[in-house]
Amino acid sequence: MNFSRDDNAPSLWRTNRHKSIDERILELQDVVILGPSANTKVLRVARGSGAVVVLVGLCVAALGLLSVIVTAANEYSSGHAMGRASFILFCGVMVFLVGRLILGIARRCAVKRGAVTRETLTAAPQEFTDAFRLAVNAADIIGESLAYREGWLAEANLDAALWDLARHLKTGTRLHDVLEAAPVGLEYREQVERARAALDGCLAHLRAGADRLTGLVSRVEALDMELTAPARRAELEVMRELRARRDAEQMSRLSAAAAEVETIEPVFGDVADSVTGVLDAYDELPQKRF
Repeated sequence: MNFSRDDNAPSLWRTNRHKSIDERILELQDVVILGPSANTKVLRVARGSGAVVVLVGLCVAALGLLSVIVTAANEYSSGHAMGRASFILFCGVMVFLVGRLILGIARRCAVKRGAVTRETLTAAPQEFTDAFRLAVNAADIIGESLAYREGWLAEANLDAALWDLARHLKTGTRLHDVLEAAPVGLEYREQVERARAALDGCLAHLRAGADRLTGLVSRVEALDMELTAPARRAELEVMRELRARRDAEQMSRLSAAAAEVETIEPVFGDVADSVTGVLDAYDELPQKRF
């Protein structure tokens, strides 16, 4: 089958279309980026199970409420029927609350281990938020590309890169807030200027990161296009295998050279110590004047 360029566009055949930052927030319960110590998989499982429990609770509560309304409207219903309907409603509400508790605990654990949340973005200055959103969206596109998922990008750690930008976002936000409340006076000028320089550095780092990730998107998508062409993919696989073999040979030579250094007998130190000891002994002898 022959594909035209439009039919073969990465945006069409990509198995997982990239999520916007707002979709990411919704999926992870207001969490945008997790810190290195947090576990995204655990958070997703907790988020999914909590959402299921909440949904079940809502369904049971709705059924219980409907039963209560129907039972109350039926003048022939017994007190036992009303009690059963009320019990169903109570169980539904309790299940709903348990689900909300699961979601709340998961979110608190994520925030405690380091996370950027929707509140973090809301509190950050607009220029910080705009740059960070661009970086996250670009990283998501790269992370869901064929080249990234199949390991053609040398195991690039996008999560670590985003967390680096997230730290600058959070630190820059704190600096911005503190600077607004900083005292005015000549004696504080040096410290204030230093803080402003640090704030500008955080923003510059965020913008540079967003620009670099955004610039890489087109290159990654171009690589994806090549990987969909069987002949070109075969060439790339051969090139990658040759490069891996060359790197392995270079590392083998490096290891051999390092091992050779370790096998050298440490004779020099003993000789130098021996000569130094003899010279020290001569220095201690009484000197005779001529």
